[in-house]
Amino acid sequence: MSRAPWRVLVADDDPTAGLLMRAALAADDFQPTIVERGDLALAAFGEAPFDIVLLDVEMPGLDGFEVGAAIRRSHGAGFPVVLVSGRGDPDFVERAQALSAAVIAKPVNWSSLAGQLRALLKASA
Repeated sequence: MSRAPWRVLVADDDPTAGLLMRAALAADDFQPTIVERGDLALAAFGEAPFDIVLLDVEMPGLDGFEVGAAIRRSHGAGFPVVLVSGRGDPDFVERAQALSAAVIAKPVNWSSLAGQLRALLKASA
C-alpha cells in the first residue's frame, strides 16, 4: 500500500454518485479513478495499482460483490474493499462479512467520506 496520495478505485453506475465521489475525494491525499461498471473496475484494477476500492453493490453486469470477490482472489483478505449500499438486510450483512468488506451506507455522508477512507487505509496498513 502506498502512502498518500492514496489511489482510490470507485465503481458506481450512477453518474451523479461518481461526480460526488470525485468531489468528496478531491483532497490532496486521494487520487480517485471513477468507472461506471464492474467489468471496467476489474480492468482498471488489473492495469494500475490501487490502495482501496469502493464498489456500488447494485450495478448491471458484475455487481459489487462479484468485483470484490475477484479482488479478494487476486489480492487476499487484507486489501481494503468497501461496499457502498443502501441495503442493511441480513443477507447483505452476511455476504459483506463473508467478503471481509467494509460498508459505507447510502445515502453517503459526503462530508465524512474522506475521513472514513483515511481511517480504513490506516487500519489496513
